[in-house]
Amino acid sequence: MNARTTLPIRMRALIRTSTLIAFCFSVGCKAPMPCSQRPIVSAELQTRVGTSLGSNCGLSNGAIPPGLDLSDGLTEDEAVAIALWNNAALGELLARLGISRAQLYEAGLFSDPQLVLLLPVGPKQLEFTAYQAIDEIWLRPIRRRAAELDLCQLAKQMIQNGLNTARDVRLAHANLVLAQRQMALSEESLSLRDSIQGLANQRLDAGDISELEANTTRIDSLTAKAMAASAVHDVVLAQEQLRTLLGVDLPNDQILAVGESDELIQSTDKEAMVQLALSMRPDLRAVEIRKAAACRRLELAKKQFMRLEGGYDANGSGKNGFESGPAFRMTLPIFNRNRGQVAIAEAAVEQVDRQYAALRDQIELEVRTAMTQLDQANEQVKLFDQEVLPALREAQELSRRNYENGGVPYFLVLQTTTQFVDAQQRRALAMASSSRAEAELERAVGQRLPRLNVRPDEGDGEIAQFADLIHREASGF
Repeated sequence: MNARTTLPIRMRALIRTSTLIAFCFSVGCKAPMPCSQRPIVSAELQTRVGTSLGSNCGLSNGAIPPGLDLSDGLTEDEAVAIALWNNAALGELLARLGISRAQLYEAGLFSDPQLVLLLPVGPKQLEFTAYQAIDEIWLRPIRRRAAELDLCQLAKQMIQNGLNTARDVRLAHANLVLAQRQMALSEESLSLRDSIQGLANQRLDAGDISELEANTTRIDSLTAKAMAASAVHDVVLAQEQLRTLLGVDLPNDQILAVGESDELIQSTDKEAMVQLALSMRPDLRAVEIRKAAACRRLELAKKQFMRLEGGYDANGSGKNGFESGPAFRMTLPIFNRNRGQVAIAEAAVEQVDRQYAALRDQIELEVRTAMTQLDQANEQVKLFDQEVLPALREAQELSRRNYENGGVPYFLVLQTTTQFVDAQQRRALAMASSSRAEAELERAVGQRLPRLNVRPDEGDGEIAQFADLIHREASGF
């Protein structure tokens, strides 16, 4: 076999060898896709708030979790469960997990080899050179570990986002409960004032009271009517806000908030609650993981001070026939040495340290503020239940008996009834404040907290009963 036939055979063998090397690099750069963090997020939320994520959160188009019955009203837990299945904002945040998984997959890949081919045109001989980065062999584990930490910290942040969503839903549910309660009290108050006005008109016709006194009852009745109309709009507004958070287009008759019960969170030491929050908050864990990822990137930046590539060079027939051999290409770390990226990575580590300290302070403030607000609201509820409402019931009963005997004017009846209505409305505000503070505290701590049962208010319907009494008295006047 002569040299002319040997050369193409060698070239073909060289090309096959180069192709095989490139294939091996391409196979070696493949990394298994990381497992999804979504089940972990869902399981964490199940432990912390009592419900898990839906299978297609944000895109389920109004799916109701199995086992929920909305015919008897919408409880707080049911509202949270529906939101975690359908809330569009939460679904958008969860989509970031897919991006982070893809970034982790990319971090495990080697770069493609480079091929330089010089064609034999004219007197120029055939020549080619193939290069593949070698430094990626020891840099790849560091880069991949940093990406894994990014995925873990994003999963922790998604858990915090789920807690934030649950908190927002509970606040909206408490607002709806308050609006419904105030609407019911406004309707009862309006019925009472209408009855008193009717009685006052009859006594005016009989000459028992002056026109000024009759106008006073009429103005009071009109004021109650305006308040009742405003309360109806407040309910509609609260329903719209809760519907948006739920992510389900439920009709208004199915968005009727039902309070669980008059349960209050067990009081505990603030310092103990702060320590519990610092150990349970997922966003604080996310910052810790972000610190570890920043340290990995700093290590990566320090080791990327030079670029090292291995290659293979070959050319056509030269003085000694077919020529080929290994090659190396590298950057000389003289001027740059990647010092800029190292400085950026060091600053990123310092920034995460400061974020951690700031978040700790914020968590402590959130816990202390929520506990203070909760204690204040619970004390108000206790004051109304044990002192204010019983005293007003007694005064109302006394005025009722004196009214039946004709011993007091209706203005005293109106005054005691108005005080009772105002007290019930303030108690409803205190209960709503307590529910809001509970939602804020449990979000600040990062989990649900044990509760105590308290005696609920038994004053519901007393205003309506008193209105019926006045109506009967007016009928017999």
